[in-house]
Amino acid sequence: MMPFVKTIPGEGMPSLGNPFVKGNLYIIFRVTFPNDNELSAEQIKVLKEILPDPEMEVEYNEDEVEEVHMTPADLRHFGKGGAETSGNAEYDSDDEGADRVQCQQS
Repeated sequence: MMPFVKTIPGEGMPSLGNPFVKGNLYIIFRVTFPNDNELSAEQIKVLKEILPDPEMEVEYNEDEVEEVHMTPADLRHFGKGGAETSGNAEYDSDDEGADRVQCQQS
């Protein structure tokens, strides 16, 4: 069985040394479907009763749900980074041009 792989860019683990930059989240689907005519009419009936209707409307609070979209993925890239960074530069501040202040140490 060949797994089906998708990724959600930028939703994976934080990068080492920069928790503000995240890698990609990989999702592996391994689904084994029954062969044609393998399930009895009774088994199909039970499945239709316990599984959600594909046309079902789902209500949710948009303020509490983050919507993301999956894209096709290649497992050969898994674990090879994936987080987009701007070289080895330190975390960029929003206050560009502002004087840098160093904390006093005692």
